Amino acid sequence: MECSTKSKVMLQNFTWQHFLVAASVLTLVWYLAVILLFYRRKVLNLLGRQSEATSNNLKDTAPLPHRWEKGVDILADQDESEVMGKAKLPEGMFLLSSADFGFAGTKGKDKEQQLGLVPDILQDIRLVFKTLAEKDGKKKDFFILFDQMKGVYPKMAGHPNIKQINEFILDHASFHLTLEELENLWD
Repeated sequence: MECSTKSKVMLQNFTWQHFLVAASVLTLVWYLAVILLFYRRKVLNLLGRQSEATSNNLKDTAPLPHRWEKGVDILADQDESEVMGKAKLPEGMFLLSSADFGFAGTKGKDKEQQLGLVPDILQDIRLVFKTLAEKDGKKKDFFILFDQMKGVYPKMAGHPNIKQINEFILDHASFHLTLEELENLWD
Protein backbone atom coordinates (compact mmCIF):
# COMPACT_ATOMS: atom_id res chain seq x y z
CA MET A 1 0.00 0.00 0.00
CA GLU A 2 2.81 2.31 0.65
CA CYS A 3 3.89 2.09 -2.98
CA SER A 4 0.56 3.09 -4.40
CA THR A 5 0.19 6.06 -2.10
CA LYS A 6 3.71 7.17 -2.94
CA SER A 7 2.98 7.09 -6.70
CA LYS A 8 -0.23 9.06 -6.18
CA VAL A 9 1.68 11.74 -4.37
CA MET A 10 4.28 11.84 -7.14
CA LEU A 11 1.67 12.14 -9.86
CA GLN A 12 -0.10 14.91 -8.00
CA ASN A 13 3.11 16.90 -7.95
CA PHE A 14 3.57 16.51 -11.73
CA THR A 15 1.59 19.31 -13.47
CA TRP A 16 0.59 19.89 -17.09
CA GLN A 17 3.24 22.54 -17.36
CA HIS A 18 5.94 20.05 -16.31
CA PHE A 19 4.60 17.55 -18.85
CA LEU A 20 4.60 20.06 -21.75
CA VAL A 21 8.13 21.27 -20.95
CA ALA A 22 9.43 17.69 -20.82
CA ALA A 23 7.68 16.73 -24.08
CA SER A 24 9.06 19.86 -25.81
CA VAL A 25 12.62 19.20 -24.64
CA LEU A 26 12.50 15.54 -25.71
CA THR A 27 11.03 16.51 -29.13
CA LEU A 28 13.75 19.13 -29.64
CA VAL A 29 16.48 16.62 -28.76
CA TRP A 30 14.98 14.07 -31.17
CA TYR A 31 14.81 16.48 -34.12
CA LEU A 32 18.33 17.80 -33.46
CA ALA A 33 19.66 14.24 -33.49
CA VAL A 34 17.88 13.47 -36.78
CA ILE A 35 19.11 16.69 -38.41
CA LEU A 36 22.68 16.14 -37.30
CA LEU A 37 22.73 12.52 -38.44
CA PHE A 38 21.06 12.84 -41.82
CA TYR A 39 21.38 16.49 -42.87
CA ARG A 40 24.75 17.42 -41.33
CA ARG A 41 26.34 18.55 -44.62
CA LYS A 42 23.43 20.76 -45.62
CA VAL A 43 23.14 22.37 -42.18
CA LEU A 44 26.87 23.07 -41.96
CA ASN A 45 26.93 24.53 -45.47
CA LEU A 46 23.89 26.63 -44.65
CA LEU A 47 25.40 28.00 -41.46
CA GLY A 48 28.81 28.50 -43.10
CA ARG A 49 30.54 27.03 -40.10
CA GLN A 50 32.16 24.19 -41.90
CA SER A 51 35.55 23.45 -40.40
CA GLU A 52 38.55 22.69 -42.58
CA ALA A 53 38.72 19.12 -41.41
CA THR A 54 35.10 18.56 -42.28
CA SER A 55 35.40 20.27 -45.66
CA ASN A 56 38.49 18.20 -46.52
CA ASN A 57 36.63 15.02 -45.63
CA LEU A 58 33.69 16.08 -47.80
CA LYS A 59 35.93 16.99 -50.75
CA ASP A 60 37.85 13.71 -50.57
CA THR A 61 34.69 11.68 -50.82
CA ALA A 62 34.17 11.24 -54.53
CA PRO A 63 31.66 8.90 -56.09
CA LEU A 64 32.93 5.40 -56.63
CA PRO A 65 34.03 4.58 -60.18
CA HIS A 66 31.69 2.49 -62.26
CA ARG A 67 33.02 -0.15 -64.63
CA TRP A 68 30.71 0.90 -67.48
CA GLU A 69 32.06 4.46 -67.54
CA LYS A 70 35.31 3.32 -69.16
CA GLY A 71 33.69 1.51 -72.08
CA VAL A 72 31.09 4.11 -73.10
CA ASP A 73 31.68 6.11 -76.27
CA ILE A 74 30.23 9.59 -76.21
CA LEU A 75 28.51 10.43 -79.47
CA ALA A 76 28.81 14.13 -80.20
CA ASP A 77 26.31 16.18 -82.19
CA GLN A 78 24.09 13.30 -83.27
CA ASP A 79 20.37 13.20 -83.02
CA GLU A 80 19.10 10.21 -81.04
CA SER A 81 16.48 9.40 -83.65
CA GLU A 82 19.17 8.88 -86.28
CA VAL A 83 21.26 6.48 -84.23
CA MET A 84 19.25 3.46 -85.32
CA GLY A 85 17.78 4.92 -88.49
CA LYS A 86 14.26 5.87 -89.39
CA ALA A 87 11.35 3.64 -88.46
CA LYS A 88 10.11 1.38 -91.22
CA LEU A 89 6.43 0.64 -91.64
CA PRO A 90 5.34 -3.01 -91.75
CA GLU A 91 4.99 -4.51 -95.18
CA GLY A 92 1.79 -3.49 -96.93
CA MET A 93 1.22 -0.33 -94.85
CA PHE A 94 1.49 3.19 -96.26
CA LEU A 95 1.25 6.70 -94.88
CA LEU A 96 -1.45 8.72 -96.63
CA SER A 97 -2.67 12.26 -96.27
CA SER A 98 -6.35 12.91 -95.64
CA ALA A 99 -6.81 13.97 -99.27
CA ASP A 100 -5.58 10.57 -100.49
CA PHE A 101 -7.95 8.65 -98.21
CA GLY A 102 -11.49 7.66 -99.21
CA PHE A 103 -14.07 4.92 -98.95
CA ALA A 104 -14.76 2.43 -101.69
CA GLY A 105 -17.15 3.63 -104.37
CA THR A 106 -16.80 7.35 -103.69
CA LYS A 107 -14.93 8.27 -106.85
CA GLY A 108 -16.37 10.43 -109.59
CA LYS A 109 -20.10 10.06 -110.23
CA ASP A 110 -20.74 7.99 -107.10
CA LYS A 111 -19.58 10.87 -104.95
CA GLU A 112 -21.82 13.29 -106.89
CA GLN A 113 -24.73 10.93 -106.40
CA GLN A 114 -24.20 10.87 -102.63
CA LEU A 115 -23.78 14.62 -102.28
CA GLY A 116 -25.59 16.08 -105.23
CA LEU A 117 -28.91 16.26 -106.97
CA VAL A 118 -30.52 12.90 -106.15
CA PRO A 119 -30.50 13.29 -102.34
CA ASP A 120 -31.92 16.80 -102.71
CA ILE A 121 -34.78 15.57 -104.91
CA LEU A 122 -35.53 12.69 -102.56
CA GLN A 123 -35.69 15.11 -99.65
CA ASP A 124 -38.13 17.33 -101.54
CA ILE A 125 -40.27 14.31 -102.45
CA ARG A 126 -40.36 13.34 -98.77
CA LEU A 127 -41.63 16.83 -97.98
CA VAL A 128 -44.37 16.45 -100.63
CA PHE A 129 -45.49 13.14 -99.10
CA LYS A 130 -45.38 14.66 -95.60
CA THR A 131 -47.57 17.56 -96.73
CA LEU A 132 -50.01 15.12 -98.35
CA ALA A 133 -50.20 13.08 -95.16
CA GLU A 134 -50.82 16.14 -92.97
CA LYS A 135 -53.56 17.59 -95.21
CA ASP A 136 -55.05 14.24 -96.22
CA GLY A 137 -54.09 14.86 -99.83
CA LYS A 138 -55.10 12.71 -102.79
CA LYS A 139 -53.44 11.75 -106.08
CA LYS A 140 -54.53 15.04 -107.69
CA ASP A 141 -52.86 17.05 -104.88
CA PHE A 142 -49.67 15.03 -105.40
CA PHE A 143 -49.49 16.04 -109.07
CA ILE A 144 -50.02 19.72 -108.19
CA LEU A 145 -47.26 19.71 -105.53
CA PHE A 146 -44.98 17.65 -107.75
CA ASP A 147 -45.35 20.14 -110.63
CA GLN A 148 -44.19 22.92 -108.31
CA MET A 149 -41.20 20.84 -107.21
CA LYS A 150 -40.42 19.87 -110.81
CA GLY A 151 -39.89 23.56 -111.61
CA VAL A 152 -36.90 23.56 -109.23
CA TYR A 153 -35.29 20.56 -111.05
CA PRO A 154 -35.96 21.12 -114.78
CA LYS A 155 -33.36 18.70 -116.22
CA MET A 156 -34.39 15.57 -114.34
CA ALA A 157 -36.19 13.86 -117.26
CA GLY A 158 -32.92 12.63 -118.75
CA HIS A 159 -31.04 11.99 -115.51
CA PRO A 160 -29.38 8.53 -115.25
CA ASN A 161 -30.82 7.93 -111.76
CA ILE A 162 -34.44 8.70 -112.67
CA LYS A 163 -35.31 5.02 -112.21
CA GLN A 164 -34.11 5.10 -108.62
CA ILE A 165 -36.16 8.22 -107.90
CA ASN A 166 -39.29 6.72 -109.48
CA GLU A 167 -38.89 3.57 -107.37
CA PHE A 168 -38.71 5.76 -104.29
CA ILE A 169 -41.96 7.49 -105.32
CA LEU A 170 -43.70 4.12 -105.87
CA ASP A 171 -42.54 2.82 -102.49
CA HIS A 172 -43.70 5.87 -100.54
CA ALA A 173 -46.89 6.90 -102.32
CA SER A 174 -50.11 6.20 -100.41
CA PHE A 175 -52.00 5.79 -103.72
CA HIS A 176 -51.47 3.76 -106.88
CA LEU A 177 -49.40 5.24 -109.73
CA THR A 178 -49.18 3.60 -113.13
CA LEU A 179 -45.94 3.30 -115.11
CA GLU A 180 -47.27 5.80 -117.63
CA GLU A 181 -47.93 8.37 -114.87
CA LEU A 182 -44.42 7.86 -113.51
CA GLU A 183 -42.84 8.39 -116.92
CA ASN A 184 -44.89 11.57 -117.46
CA LEU A 185 -44.04 13.01 -114.03
CA TRP A 186 -40.78 14.60 -115.22
CA ASP A 187 -41.97 15.83 -118.66
